Amino acid sequence: MNYEEVDIRQSKLVLISLFLGLVGIILSICIDNWALLIGITILPLVIISAIYSIKYPVVLFFLIFTVNYYILGITRYIDINGVSFLMDCLMIVLLILICIHSRLLKNIDWKHIWNPLTIGMFIWMLYTLAQIINPSAQPEAWLLSRNLIFNGFIISLITTLLCTNYKTVKILIFLLSIFTLTAVLKALMQKFHGFDSAELRWLNNGGAITHLINTGPRYFSFFTDAGNLGSNMGGAGILFGIIAVQTKNIRTKLYYGIVSIASIYAMFLSGTRGAIIVPLAGLLLYTIICKNVKALITGGSLLIFFYVFFAFTTIGQGNTQIRRMRSAFNPSADASFNVRKENQAKLATYLKNKPFGEGLGLSGVENQKLSLRFTTSIPHDSWYVKLWVETGIIGAVLYLGIIFISIGAGAWILMFKVTDPELKARLSGFICCIFGLILSAYGNAFWGQYPTNIIAFTGLSLVLNGKYINEKILTESIKNKEAI
Repeated sequence: MNYEEVDIRQSKLVLISLFLGLVGIILSICIDNWALLIGITILPLVIISAIYSIKYPVVLFFLIFTVNYYILGITRYIDINGVSFLMDCLMIVLLILICIHSRLLKNIDWKHIWNPLTIGMFIWMLYTLAQIINPSAQPEAWLLSRNLIFNGFIISLITTLLCTNYKTVKILIFLLSIFTLTAVLKALMQKFHGFDSAELRWLNNGGAITHLINTGPRYFSFFTDAGNLGSNMGGAGILFGIIAVQTKNIRTKLYYGIVSIASIYAMFLSGTRGAIIVPLAGLLLYTIICKNVKALITGGSLLIFFYVFFAFTTIGQGNTQIRRMRSAFNPSADASFNVRKENQAKLATYLKNKPFGEGLGLSGVENQKLSLRFTTSIPHDSWYVKLWVETGIIGAVLYLGIIFISIGAGAWILMFKVTDPELKARLSGFICCIFGLILSAYGNAFWGQYPTNIIAFTGLSLVLNGKYINEKILTESIKNKEAI
């Protein structure tokens, strides 16, 4: 079936939907049923959106990418139940649309799915599905952990199939830059205008314990908490910073440079000490990917400068944000760090004979409502510890192994397979951001939260598609030259 035939069928379906909608509106007015009127008015729009999504499923992907960034912030103001279920439904619908699109137009290359991330997350999905037979597992907790089971595989699969051209990469990164600026703006509003009523309610319900501390407020924007904000802003800082440095277009360089600086400032506003590792680790990986002596010297010098500045000087000590970040370079003197180490030692003793872990959804004090047991009496305070407690040492090694192998494969692709400088700049920024985020997840459990999880898997999938995207750029360039 070609595009013309699909367009004809779509046009007919749109006209039918509009006609039925018009009939329904007239009928609902006649019987004075306003609820029916609203439902019938919206229904044709839903049908039309679904019809066009079959032809352009990437549009729905952009919508999911957008909703992912703001959905939990919105729940502070609007009581929305089942957020994760809503996101699951959107992704499943998108996957179905991709299959229909592929069947009708036959222009999706399924061979792209054979990469370390998609294959690895499929294996992870099977492993976590099998966790239901873990002797200490609880069915309800297992069911509520479906994001941990399915999301990595579904997101990597969708991204790999849909994001196969440079234009899509540019759109996603530009969208993320807009989202980042809104997050920075909200953090600035919290700092200079104070918290609004919804944020105060969240603080009064327990958030104040970790966000209103004796050294001053920790700002969280519309994220789940300051830890999530800080790490994401650190990742955005290195992502857009690399693009700004590597791109040749002056406007693009200036815009992404501003976004990068604003992101780093917001990272400091969060007061999240572990977030500093994100841009530093990203910078370290970037010096390797570049294969450039000048970049290696520059990046290495910056790393040394930042380390010396925070670890061996007291410059800026009067600034609350700098003082908090500096404490990350002397963790042994930090009381909360020592408490975490003690908790991990207790968990190690408990998990000694549990290589498959306690069971999904059975770690951290936030899960006490599901089950009161030893593992839910201790905060995990780390994505690594969460994996270890819930899926055992086997699960933790499997998951982290998949992520780091995928990052290594992506770095190799960027070093030896991607030749277009603009594409390489954007994908290098993404992989450095993700590398920093996964390292920072050792000190915070934000990796599995919105919006980090979808952003990270999307970015890593884009990088692993880098070779194919680069080949398309080269093909188009050859065609343009031949046309001239």
